[in-house]
Amino acid sequence: MRRKSVLVFLSVLLIVTAVGYIQAAPVGGAKLTLVDETGRPLTYYGKVYYTIWTFDENGNIKILSKGSLEKRFIFSNNVVKLSSSNFRMAKEIARKKGSKTAFIGVDVWVVKDGKLYTLPPESFETGLTENTFAENIKLKINLKEARVKELKKLEEKEKTSTIRPMAHDVYYIWETVKQKPYKNVEIPILIIHNKAGSEVFGTADIAVQVQKYWGPDVTVAFGDQISKKVKFDPSSITVKVLGRSITDYYVGGHHITVPSYSWGYVWVKGTVHYIYQKEYICTAWCYPTGNERYFAKIDSFTVAETINGVKNIESGATLGRPSYNFPDEWMRKSSGIDRGIGQDAYIENFYGIIYAGSDGHSFGVGVPVGAILEALSGGSLPDWFNTLTVGFSTGDYASYVMLGHLTNNGPQSTVTFYAMESKYKVRIPVHHWYGTTYENMNVPVGLYVEVS
Repeated sequence: MRRKSVLVFLSVLLIVTAVGYIQAAPVGGAKLTLVDETGRPLTYYGKVYYTIWTFDENGNIKILSKGSLEKRFIFSNNVVKLSSSNFRMAKEIARKKGSKTAFIGVDVWVVKDGKLYTLPPESFETGLTENTFAENIKLKINLKEARVKELKKLEEKEKTSTIRPMAHDVYYIWETVKQKPYKNVEIPILIIHNKAGSEVFGTADIAVQVQKYWGPDVTVAFGDQISKKVKFDPSSITVKVLGRSITDYYVGGHHITVPSYSWGYVWVKGTVHYIYQKEYICTAWCYPTGNERYFAKIDSFTVAETINGVKNIESGATLGRPSYNFPDEWMRKSSGIDRGIGQDAYIENFYGIIYAGSDGHSFGVGVPVGAILEALSGGSLPDWFNTLTVGFSTGDYASYVMLGHLTNNGPQSTVTFYAMESKYKVRIPVHHWYGTTYENMNVPVGLYVEVS
C-alpha cells in the first residue's frame, strides 16, 4: 500500500511539473537548452547562471534577461526561457539598425564544489519575423574553455569595486569599463605588399556572387588580467568568433595596381567598435574576479547607395602601407602560388590553402579590425589587440564572401603570391552542410598578400 502511495505521489508530481513547465514556457520568445558538447545538461555539473544580451542601436551591450538554473530532483532544468517581449526587443533593435537578423549573446557561469567556471560568450542569430511559438535553440557549451577560480580565494580579496549589487542573491556580471566606436573608417579587405620586380594588379569584391545577406562576425578575446598583458599569449588569451553583428544584402570592393617594391590596399568604409569588460561577482557587494574580455566588431558599413535593395558599401583603393601596426610576429605565410606574366592567382585559392581539411571558408577572410582599433584608440587598448581580426560570413558553408584575383603584370617572368595567416588558433564557427560546429583554425589576416 505504501509503495502504491509513493507511485501515485510521483505520478502527480510529474504531471504538475510538466504542466508548470508548459505554462512557464514563453508564447513566442525563445527557449535555450544549455548542454555540454556531448549533449549532457549543463546543470549536471552544478548551478548555472546566465545573462542574455544583444547590441543596441549604438553597438553597446544591452541586457535582455538574467537568471539561474539548477537540477531539481530528476529534472535537468537546463532550459532558459526568454520572454516574447525581450526577444521582440532584440529584433526591433536589429530592424532599426537595418539588419536582416538579430544577434543574441549568451553568457554562462557554472558553480560547483566552491569553484566558479566562467565561459567565454556564446551567441546565436534569429530572423526578424514574429514567432507564434517559442523558438528552440540548443547551445553546446565547451567546459574546457572555462576559466576556473576558487570562490573562497575571490572572497578573500580586497573589495574595491564601486558597482552596487542589484539583488541580495549571488550573481555574476560583465561590466563595461571602456568602449568606443569609430565611424567612416577605411577597413582593408585586400593588402598587397609587392616585393617583386613586377607590377601587380589586384581586385577584391565582397558578396558579388553571394545571393544572400551576409555580415561581419564579432570577435572576442577572453582571459585573466589580459588588459595588463603586453604581448599576445595564446596560452592565456582565448580568441573566439561569435555570430554576425549585422547582416544585409551588401556589395563592395575595388581594384588597384601596385608598382614593384610598393604597398597598396583595397578598402571598404564602416564603423569599427571595441568594448572592454570586467567580470564581477556580486553578493552584499560586487568585486572583480580578474577575468576580462575585449570585443572587436564592425557595427555598420558606410553605404554609398542602395540599388534594388542591395546596399553598395563605399569602397576604394590607396597606394602605400596602411597606417596600422600589423603583428608580424603572429603572422606566417601560407603556401605560395606561382604565376607567370598575365596569369591570375584567385583569392579563393588561398581559402583552400589556409582552411585545408575543413569548410572554414564560410568564415571568409579576417579583416584587421583589431589593428585599426588599437591605432585609433591612442593607447587605450593593449598592444596585443592588433592580432584580432573580424571575419565576414554568410551563414552558409558553401559561400565565399570575398572573391577577386591578383595578376602578375610583368616584367618579371614569375612571381609568387603568399597569403598571411595567423600563427595562433582562433575558435570559429564553421558552417557544414549538416550544421555549424566550432573548430580551432588559423585565419587569414587581411587578406594580406605578399608578392616575391
